Order: sequence, then structure tokens, then C-alpha cells
Amino acid sequence: MSALKGPDFILDCLSNYNPKDDREAQNICEQVTPQLSHANSAVVLSAVKVLMKFLELLPKDSNYYNMLLKKLAPPLVILLSGESEVQYVSLRNVNLIVQKRPEILKQEIKVFFMKYNDPIYVKLEKLDIRIHLASQANITQVLAELKEHATVVNVDFVQKAVWAIGQSAIKMEQSATCCGSTLLDLIQTKVNYVVQEMIVVIRDIFRKYSNKCESVIATLCENLDSLDEPDAREAMIWIVGEYAERINNADELLESFLEGFHDESTHLQLTLLTAIVKLFLKKPPETQELVQQVLTLATQDSDNPDLQDQDYIYWDLLSTDPVTAK
Repeated sequence: MSALKGPDFILDCLSNYNPKDDREAQNICEQVTPQLSHANSAVVLSAVKVLMKFLELLPKDSNYYNMLLKKLAPPLVILLSGESEVQYVSLRNVNLIVQKRPEILKQEIKVFFMKYNDPIYVKLEKLDIRIHLASQANITQVLAELKEHATVVNVDFVQKAVWAIGQSAIKMEQSATCCGSTLLDLIQTKVNYVVQEMIVVIRDIFRKYSNKCESVIATLCENLDSLDEPDAREAMIWIVGEYAERINNADELLESFLEGFHDESTHLQLTLLTAIVKLFLKKPPETQELVQQVLTLATQDSDNPDLQDQDYIYWDLLSTDPVTAK
């Protein structure tokens, strides 16, 4: 066995070992910690794997536990200065680490900001890691960079950047309004794929925090004609139905989707059916004809059993007790 494989092999064996108590776990950690300075990146990552496992057995209020956390960050940061391929492998491991213990790298978030020459696969990993490291203390920095990267040419990356802004809002309620403002700025770009991804993201924010980012609703409605992605159309239908009482022309917006009702996916049809029923319960006098139209389309003009079952439930609710239905 070569000299390079020796430490790697031993560390992998240690990662499968279960110490009998915290004292033994600490002794093993003390022997493994010097390997964090090894020249071979595979050995460093194997050492991190062992230490991450044994951290679980150490008292969290001990000085040694806190010292070990501080020692884990520098070698991981050094690995990210290597070639793109080494960076990618390291980032994949770091992604798992920050999901478990974000505190290890919470002070190193700038390391995961993107460089102009980073390959796309490295950028995507860095983006994912920053979501886990985002906090109230650094959210302004994170949003500024995400906003910048949401206007690049690569469509997949832009969609991921917009998604990341939404995840930041969902993760931290205090930052939801700030994230909403960033999304609103991006709407002004009028870039179709940016707007469509944002509608999906804002729908998810509304689901978590119904009273956040509501200022963007009017702007979203202005972009309805540009929607051609099924996910974006479905998200917009949900938003209009959920906030129908705040949208003056909600009935017109939802009615526009009825024109191609039978050409839509079952999921979108169900979303539209529910949205129009919500609209009727909020504005019963002026939307009675619209709700009857969609209920008819979903039963008499459809042979989809899921759609029909949902439709019959709404028929029964509305005809029996509209107050209970609401």
C-alpha cells in the first residue's frame, strides 16, 4: 500500500468505529486532528469525516468541543483554493457538513462567493452552500450577490439564484421582506425566465408567510401574459386565488386560464378549480357564473376521475353551506 493510501485507509476504518465513551472519542480526535494539515486532500476530507462523527459524542459545552469546531474550518477553506475538480469534491463534502453543522463555517461565507472563472458546477455548489450559511447577520451580502447572479446568461443558474433568494426568505422570516424587495427589483428586468421562476418562488414564500411580500402581487399580475411555463402558470393561479380579495380583476385573470382548460395538465386544472372556488367564496355575487363554468368543465366535459372527485366535493360544499365551505 502506498504512503498516500495509508492514512486514508486508517481514517476510513476509524470512521466506522464506535468509541465506548466521550473520553475515548476525544483521544481519537486528538490523534486525528494533525491529519487536517495533510498535503493530500483525500486524507484531509477523511479526517474531517472522522471528526464530524466523533463530535456527536463530545460534550457540547466543553472547551475541547469548541476548539475542535474552530480547527475544522481552515483546512476546508484551503481545499477550496485548489483546481476546479478538487474544489467540486470539497464543496460536495462541505455541503453535507454545513447542513449538519453550519456553525463550523458561518464566518467563512465569503469563501463561497463566486469567481468569474468558476465552472458552472462549482458555482451551483457554492450557491447551495450559501443558503445553509445565510443568517440575519449576512443576508444583505448574500442577497446582493444573488441579485447580481440572477441576471447572467445561463438560464439554469439564474433560476437557481432566484430560488436561493426565495429559500433565504423561507429560512428567515425577518428577512422575508428584504428578499421580497430583491425579487421585486428583478421583476423589473422583464426577462421572461427570471419572472417565471420568481412567481414560483414567491408562491412558496406566501405559503410560509401569508403576510410577507404582498406588495409584489400587483406587479406579478402585470406579467401574467408572459407566462408559458406550467409551474409558473400554476403558481400564478394559486396566488390569484389566495389573494383574490386584493386583486380587482381576479375574475378576469382566472377566466383567461379557462380558455384552454382541457389542454392543461391535471395538476394545473385542479389548482385552477380550487382558485376559482376560493374567488367565489370571497366575491360571490360577481363570480357565480365563473364558478359554475369551471365546475361544469371539471365534471361534464372531463373524464379525469381526480378532477371529477374534487369537483363533486366543491359542488356539495357550495350547495350545502357556503360558510362552512369558506
